[in-house]
Amino acid sequence: MSRKARRTRLKRLVPSTILTGAVALVAPAIFATGPAGATIPVASGYTLVAANGGTYGFGGAPAAGNILGGSNAPVVGIASTSDGKGYWEAASDGGVFAYGDAPYLGGLGATKLVKPIAGILGDSSGKGYYLFASDGGVFTYGDAPFFGSAALDHVDSPVVGMSLTQTGDGYYLVTADGSVYAFGDAVFAGTIESKLGAPSAEGPAVGIAANPVGAGYLIATSQGAVYSFGGSPFYGSPTLSGVTPNSPVVGIEYTPDGTGYWVTGADGGVFAFNASKTTGSGTSTSLVTTGDANYYGSVPSEVSSAGISVPSPVVGFAPTL
Repeated sequence: MSRKARRTRLKRLVPSTILTGAVALVAPAIFATGPAGATIPVASGYTLVAANGGTYGFGGAPAAGNILGGSNAPVVGIASTSDGKGYWEAASDGGVFAYGDAPYLGGLGATKLVKPIAGILGDSSGKGYYLFASDGGVFTYGDAPFFGSAALDHVDSPVVGMSLTQTGDGYYLVTADGSVYAFGDAVFAGTIESKLGAPSAEGPAVGIAANPVGAGYLIATSQGAVYSFGGSPFYGSPTLSGVTPNSPVVGIEYTPDGTGYWVTGADGGVFAFNASKTTGSGTSTSLVTTGDANYYGSVPSEVSSAGISVPSPVVGFAPTL
């Protein structure tokens, strides 16, 4: 049974400013977080995917290939394998494309869908994945366990994000109006409207990130606001940092240990937010970053160096572990 509360792509774009360090941007609504294991890895890089299927790898992200221009429908998301040596791309028609060591386990490309696929999410074992549709439908492949969907709830607003709980035994769905649906061991902790008493003035919700080491979740909006629920760690947002993203935010992703997160925009800008602490005493104090949401680069910087002037909108972000 789900628990919910209602309201209670192709050429690339380039941002003019990229922020690094304690502040950075998170990805499309197509992103979701994975659960933490007994040994929590540190992300060595990340891969962004554009609507035309092109991929951008930064840091230790693998150059495993992509579907650039070869999909029958726009690509809507990307998910990394658990060892970071491969990834899956998903298209709005349900097509799935596997690269590196990512196994192809099935898709919906030959199926007539009620509503388009909105994203893809790898399961906690690394041996399966989820596709989720804008009407709340959830489709499982490999050993990804099914805990329910919002398709029968007749959602008032399109589903834009999905995220696994800490254990991998549940997941959340979030809609553009900020409603949250909880399945399995996911615990409902509120919506944007229940927190603010009104819909967010910072645009529609675009993604959800479950706390990978505890309870709660974050919801990001298109204008760069980030809201915390259920005690999920909050380290900042573009709006609180006085930053106006050059393009709509499309998602949010925690690091595996929950000490930081990334927010990404449709132009491929990446904003990193981290835990920090004050060291020293008296007049000799400094703020030290303790989180591990490292900034490895962004699409705008890569596009600029390549001399590309008309890039395709970024629609997905996947950390490399």
